[in-house]
Amino acid sequence: SMNSALAGDKQSLESGQQGSPEEMLAGLTTTSDGLTVDENGNVVEEDLLDVVNLVNTLIAEKGLQNQVTVNMGDIGVWITFKDYVLFDSGSTAIKPETIGTLIELGGILKNVDNYVRIEGYTDNVPINNSIYNNNWDLSVMRASEVLDLIVTSSGFPPEKISAIGYGEYRPIATNDTAEGRSKNRRVDIVILRTDYNATEEIH
Repeated sequence: SMNSALAGDKQSLESGQQGSPEEMLAGLTTTSDGLTVDENGNVVEEDLLDVVNLVNTLIAEKGLQNQVTVNMGDIGVWITFKDYVLFDSGSTAIKPETIGTLIELGGILKNVDNYVRIEGYTDNVPINNSIYNNNWDLSVMRASEVLDLIVTSSGFPPEKISAIGYGEYRPIATNDTAEGRSKNRRVDIVILRTDYNATEEIH
């Protein structure tokens, strides 16, 4: 089901590692006819492997290995930015020093024919400013700002990208510690496998 696919474990990649994408991703194997398959026997698209390689190279060039991670899961590739790389606390304005990286990333993504989702997340600390009503608002606006930059400055096709905000409601770590809250404050750029095109297309 879609929910079980969404819940599928993402296999973590250390950014900037040397070697082919196949070697960098745990759980992937190459069949006798040259196809790359995951642990469930699903064929992994060559385009997505190329994206992984190019994004890891970009992250290494920018020195962002500790702030940006790349993962592959059942529904595609996740590129996760820690929030402070992109935004000041409580803000939706993308930091000037990160704009160029996002534009380059958009340039990589527009060369594959996959749908992309920009997903914003926060911790559970109530927001304390007069601009946003709650963390949900903040997460939606952050995702939207990243989307807008990628569409307007990278030329990514707007019909193939969407922005989603989850607020504090999809944590990946405990909100009881500073370290956990830091992990929860993030923006994911998700490149969907083409198997999931039907879930994004107009019905």
